[in-house]
Amino acid sequence: MSASSTPASPAPPAGTLVKATLAALVAAAVVLVTAVLPAEFGIDLVGTGEVLGLNNLYAAADAAPPPIEAGEGGPVHPQFIDYRTDTRTLTIPPKQGIEFKYELDEGASMVYSWRANAYVDFDFHTEPEGLPPEASDSFERGNAVQKHGGYTAPYDGIHGWYWENTSDREVTLTLNAAGFFDEAMLFLPERLPQAIEIPDPAARTEPAN
Repeated sequence: MSASSTPASPAPPAGTLVKATLAALVAAAVVLVTAVLPAEFGIDLVGTGEVLGLNNLYAAADAAPPPIEAGEGGPVHPQFIDYRTDTRTLTIPPKQGIEFKYELDEGASMVYSWRANAYVDFDFHTEPEGLPPEASDSFERGNAVQKHGGYTAPYDGIHGWYWENTSDREVTLTLNAAGFFDEAMLFLPERLPQAIEIPDPAARTEPAN
């Protein structure tokens, strides 16, 4: 008993394949000219982009995004001055203390790193502008040989450190800071407070004659 086989379907005539291919190409060309070019490239050759509103799609895609203002309480805090860097070495006499504070406006920030050659007592505190020293706030206090961090001023005023050397030997401390400040105050034992200008590194100076 032999198995029956299904006869193969005859291949379509060559002319039919050519017509189908040409029809597909024509349809693709029509879609390209009437829809794709106006919507994707803003090219409206036959006016269908304007009639169908496809030109608006291209205009919307090409338009610049709307501006965004930094909002209060957000992560971006615009400032009115360039940030500045400051590096200085301070000497703390035995059994005495010194203070160094940067002038910061409310919302201005800085990053800092200080390192001493011996342990010192420290107090990071601030003095609000227009108020007596008794109105100061302390945000970090302890005993350390180095500290690193960042700070954002809660109000206008001076913001920085008091370091006390409790040993019988002189202590040397190096401070590095970068932030939106242009002035600092230095308080040394038995001396008047000293205002220190923090120069703008971007400022150009005329060469000496």
